Amino acid sequence: MTLRIRSGPARVIASGEVTGFGGHPLRFDLDLDGVPFSVELTFGSDGGDVHVVAEPVPDGLRFSLRNFDGPDGRGSAVPVLLGELGDELVFLHFRAFRWGRTDDRTVHYTFYAVEKEAVGWQPTA
Repeated sequence: MTLRIRSGPARVIASGEVTGFGGHPLRFDLDLDGVPFSVELTFGSDGGDVHVVAEPVPDGLRFSLRNFDGPDGRGSAVPVLLGELGDELVFLHFRAFRWGRTDDRTVHYTFYAVEKEAVGWQPTA
C-alpha cells in the first residue's frame, strides 16, 4: 500500500514527530530527487522573546530557535520556503514543544513540494 498526502496544491514529501537527544540540534537530511539538502534546528533560551534566525550552511539551512520553551509549542505560522527544485518549491512547516526541564525539544514537522505555477510563484531579480 502506498500513501500519498496532499494539502491544496502541496504534496507532503515527509512528515513526522521527533525529539532531540541530549540537547543536541535536530538535523533533517533530505534527498530531493538526488539533490542533498539539510535543515538543522538548534534550540536555546536567553529569557527574551521567541525568535528565529535562519542562516545558509553549505548543504542547506540552519534555523536557530530561541525561547521555544513552552509545552504549548511554537513554530512556523505559515510554511517556510526552503528553496527551488526544478519546477517545484520546497517548504517546511513545524511546531516545537518543550515539556518540563529537559534540554530536548519535540518537533512536529512537514516538508512539502508545490509546483511553482500552482502558487503563482515568480522569481525575484
